[in-house]
Amino acid sequence: MNTPPINSVSVLFIFKNKIFTVQRQSYLKAFPGYLSFPGGKIDIDESSKPYKTKFLSEYDATLMRALQREIQEELGYDLEAGVNSGEVFSVSELAEVLAPEFAQLRFRTWFYRVDLNKKINFRLDSGEFEIGFWESPKALLDNFRAGNSLMVPPTRWVLKQLQNAPKAKQLGYLSENYEKKDKVPCLEILEGIEILAVRSSTLPPASRTNAFLLGDHDAPQLLVDPSPNSKKEFQRLLNTIENRKIDSIFITHHHPDHHQFSNQLALKLNIPIILSTDTQKRLANKFGPDYFEKIKLHNSVENEEVTKWHGIPVRVFEIPGHDAGHLGLAPDSMKWFIVGDLIQGVGTVVIPSPEGNMASYFSTLEKIIALNPEVIIPSHGIPTRSTHRLKETLKHRIKRESQILTLYNSGFSKQEILEKLYLGIDPRLKKLAFQNIESHILKLHGENKLII
Repeated sequence: MNTPPINSVSVLFIFKNKIFTVQRQSYLKAFPGYLSFPGGKIDIDESSKPYKTKFLSEYDATLMRALQREIQEELGYDLEAGVNSGEVFSVSELAEVLAPEFAQLRFRTWFYRVDLNKKINFRLDSGEFEIGFWESPKALLDNFRAGNSLMVPPTRWVLKQLQNAPKAKQLGYLSENYEKKDKVPCLEILEGIEILAVRSSTLPPASRTNAFLLGDHDAPQLLVDPSPNSKKEFQRLLNTIENRKIDSIFITHHHPDHHQFSNQLALKLNIPIILSTDTQKRLANKFGPDYFEKIKLHNSVENEEVTKWHGIPVRVFEIPGHDAGHLGLAPDSMKWFIVGDLIQGVGTVVIPSPEGNMASYFSTLEKIIALNPEVIIPSHGIPTRSTHRLKETLKHRIKRESQILTLYNSGFSKQEILEKLYLGIDPRLKKLAFQNIESHILKLHGENKLII
C-alpha cells in the first residue's frame, strides 16, 4: 500500500553507554508491545520557531520543537531546560530511517542522541508505555535474540551501530532497500520468525500475506502460507528463498491468499505440504484431484510437533471459525502464536459460508485467549504483544451480534441490517459485511435466540 510516510522523531537518552528504552503498551494501534525509544509523529501544526538554545538551534526547528514536545508529553522532561542546566551535554542527529512502502504504518523517523551527565528518573506516560528502563545496546540485542522482545528493524539497526561504535554521533541514512525488484521483502520482528511480505490475492484493504520462515537450524524448516498472486511474484519468492533450506510448506487454510502457487512451489523444491484434512479436501474439490499430483501431503492434527523454535517444540493447533480447516502454530512456551486469519492487522475478519462458522470462531478466540500467548502473529499486519487484539475482536463480535439480534427480531431484513450497521462502509466490503451478518444469524438460529 503506497501510503505517504508520517514524519516523526525519536530520542535515545544515553548515560554511561546505557540507553533509556521503553516498551509500548499492548493496546496501542502503532507497534503494540514493542521495545522502542520515546518519540512520536510531528504534528501538522508543529511550531517551526527556531531555538536559540545551544544544540537545539543547530537542527531543523520543526523537528526540534516536535522532539521537545514529545519528550515533555511522554517522559515529563524538559529537554531545553536540561540543556541549559547542564544535565544534557550533547544533542546529535543520529540517523534517519524511512519505512518501506508496504508497511502498515509507514514512518520517516529522525533519531536523536541526547547524552546526559546523570541518569534521569523520567515520569513515564502510562498511556503510552508499560515500562521504561536503562540498558546497554548489547543487552537489548541479546534479549531480542533470545526471542523475548518485539523490535522493528530500525531499532535494531541503531542498536547494532551503537554497540559497535558507542560514541557515534552520526550514523546517517539507515533505511534498507526492501523494494528490490527481484525479491520479496523479508523482515524479522520476533527473532527466529522471518516475515516474507508476499503480494497475494487477498481482500482489501490488505494487499499482501505474511509468509513465515521458521525452525531452528537443526530442526525442520517451515515455509508457512506462501501465496504469491502471479507468476512474477512467484519468481520473486523463489529468488528470495533460493539459498534457504526449506523442508516443508505449511498451509494454514484453503483461501487463495494462503496457498496460491504452493503446489508449484512444493514441486519445484521437492518438499511436502503440511495441511489439515479439511483444507486438502476443499482444495481438491475446487481445483481437481490432480492439484496435489506428485506432492507428498501430510494431514496435521492438534498438538502435533512440526519444528522447534529456540529449542522449544512448535505444535499445531486447530483454530476453526474463519475456515473449518484452519490451523495455527505455537511453541510450548506460548511465546507466540501464528493465528493466520483469526484476526486481521488490516481490516476485519470475514466468516464466510460455507467454510466459516461464527460459533466456532467465538470458541477459537476464547481458546487462544485462555492459552495467553505472549505475542499474536497474524497473516495480515504486524505481530502484537498480548491477547489484547483477540479480546477486543471477541468483544466487537459480541456487540455486533447483540445489535444484529435486536434488529433481526424487530423485523429488519439482512439488507436493512447491513445498511443500519455499516454506514459509510467501502462498497468493496459490503458483500463481506453481509456474509458476517448471515454468519451471526446462523449462530443465533442454532442457539434458538431468534423469534422470527
